[in-house]
Amino acid sequence: MTKQHVNVAIAVSSPIISSGLKMCLMRMTDSIFNVVETSGYRELVDACNMHDIHIIIVNPSFGGIFNPNSFRNEVPHLVRLILIETGPVDEHSRKLYDQSIGVMDDMMTIASKIHKILNTDTENIKSKDLLSLREKEIVSLVVKGMTNKEIADKLFISVHTVITHRRNIARKLEIHSATGLTIYAIVNHLVDISDIRI
Repeated sequence: MTKQHVNVAIAVSSPIISSGLKMCLMRMTDSIFNVVETSGYRELVDACNMHDIHIIIVNPSFGGIFNPNSFRNEVPHLVRLILIETGPVDEHSRKLYDQSIGVMDDMMTIASKIHKILNTDTENIKSKDLLSLREKEIVSLVVKGMTNKEIADKLFISVHTVITHRRNIARKLEIHSATGLTIYAIVNHLVDISDIRI
């Protein structure tokens, strides 16, 4: 049985809790967890876009006050949010997250909750809409014939970031040719045929 690779971002301001979470993830043997620890909100958003993060374990006080809805608007690809409860959390706030774990939870409870989310993700990843909004934007610009430099200038990002997005797009769609990408863009209404440079 192949182990599932899972990219996890830990967004907790306490280094002790962050280290403990990382240790818990490393002890789970049925999946391979690649852990990114972040210290600020912008760093978390960048990590999600650069590392194709699947799960974020976050404290509600991260970055001042962490707002799951605002965050999901900035990182539109499928990311599961796990609330790490270090104190009382009202029910309304808890419902904004996909799952919650407490600092007093044992390894079995943490593993169970994370695997519940992973099983949900496996089903959702099979859906047709694999790309984030930014990736869809890049696909449309590539298909329109723009170079990496032109795309970077238009979107106010670095050429390196464009290349990373293009690599992620190819991996997610399993499309490695310009023709295949063009067909995907047309079928999924990311471009109009008249926009394509021949």
